[in-house]
Amino acid sequence: MRKAGTIAAAMLVAAGVLTSVQATAYTVSGRHIYDDAGRIVQLKGVNWFGFETTNYTVHGLWARNWKQMIQQIKAQGFNAVRLPFCPTTLRGVMPTSIDYSLNADLAGKNSLALLDAVIAEFDRQGLYVLLDHHRADCKDIAELWYTPAYTEAQWLADLKFVANRYRNRPRVIGIDLKNEPHGAATWGTRNTATDWNLATGRAATQVLGVAPHWLIFVEGIGDQALCSSGEPAFWGENLAPIACAPSPVPANRLVLSPHTYGPDVHVQRYHNAANFPANMPAIWDRHWGFAIASAPVVLGEFGGKYGEGHGRDRAWQNALVDYLIGKRVNSGFYWSWNPNSSDTGGVLRDDWKTVRSDKMSLLRRLWAAPSGTGTGGSTGGSSGGSTSGGGTTTGGTTAGGSSTGGSTGGTTGGGSTGGSSGGTAPALSVTEQRSSDWGSGYCSDVVVRNLGGTAVDWDIRLTVEGRLNQAWNVTWSQSGSTVSARGLDWNRSVAPNTTREWGYCADR
Repeated sequence: MRKAGTIAAAMLVAAGVLTSVQATAYTVSGRHIYDDAGRIVQLKGVNWFGFETTNYTVHGLWARNWKQMIQQIKAQGFNAVRLPFCPTTLRGVMPTSIDYSLNADLAGKNSLALLDAVIAEFDRQGLYVLLDHHRADCKDIAELWYTPAYTEAQWLADLKFVANRYRNRPRVIGIDLKNEPHGAATWGTRNTATDWNLATGRAATQVLGVAPHWLIFVEGIGDQALCSSGEPAFWGENLAPIACAPSPVPANRLVLSPHTYGPDVHVQRYHNAANFPANMPAIWDRHWGFAIASAPVVLGEFGGKYGEGHGRDRAWQNALVDYLIGKRVNSGFYWSWNPNSSDTGGVLRDDWKTVRSDKMSLLRRLWAAPSGTGTGGSTGGSSGGSTSGGGTTTGGTTAGGSSTGGSTGGTTGGGSTGGSSGGTAPALSVTEQRSSDWGSGYCSDVVVRNLGGTAVDWDIRLTVEGRLNQAWNVTWSQSGSTVSARGLDWNRSVAPNTTREWGYCADR
């Protein structure tokens, strides 16, 4: 482990609380998370990694302004971010790979000050934050919560440090104690050197001692014969042993947070089964789905390239969302916001700006599902095909825009093109595609294309069915069946022969 900036645990804990603002208390009852007003907390989450690497900051700051990136995360409909970190980040070392011409307000900040700033901005913009102790050496994911160079005592001290430092940030909901235990990690063996279940109890005592209102997210382990099905499991996925050895974490603080992946990350033998993906619900049931009836189960990581990698991954992700909807689980943290995850890609394309609209449609279908007691079966009985509908929706659309030349354009009718105010060639076209439909509601993707010869700042008016409950990549308002929408700072201008994408979900 890198020794730079090593500080005694007592000094770290003494660093104190960053703000005196009254914290929000979170609690668990049954299968739900509640805030201190008694409201169910739905976590529409994404992972944004980088603080756990030797860059010691979130990634993408070489390409984007950090606050604009957070604004875009929120605009997509996410309300929560899982934020991985590693111990060296907590020591206040200097970060790398930041373009300070794009992020001038970060100049001179060390890694801990950057972590403070990012968390504060998430909090300010109303996004929940789940901290995640991800890598002990900032390079590799260790099997256990300690390594030869990073002791359990250091792990416990670091968990206590972050709990003490961020306990009064109202939107920081808690901490994921250790990313992806696997290999030597066991559950229920009573071996204090390897029993992850026992270690979580020791860790929870440290965290809750200074942040009693936080939630403790506990992942599973990898393959283990004891109280397990014997099927291969992804790192952190196997929670089956909890049925034999219950968690020592207080029940009103405990959130189970397994990780699960498809063939883009690793091809398991069940991914090649003749009845794939219809075989997957029974496997998820055995690994972690059985626990949904009695505790909150919030996937800490799931994702993949979704059709741009292994041929079966798209079917796997569709089946997983079907399964979660059938279980009435609508929270989770998608991996990842970053496009530079080699085996999954990201919500963003490699330009760090363009959003994968197909991935967002999948997530919005999950988010729109009701929560509560489910039947346990997957919905739709799909064998890998998406339950999303297709086709361009009907209804009226009016699009307008202004360019340096002062022309405006309009379109009427779903996706048709209208003429500009001068009666010349049309400036904008608008097409709308229904991405999912579950009877009582639906989601749609909207594409605005500039057909003119100059850049246009766009706004449109769209006739919709029902009432919008969310929209992304736009500011919007609704009056009756008419929705007015315009681009945000980062996507308001659309160049000639290019498009801007946005979308919405609505209740009928």
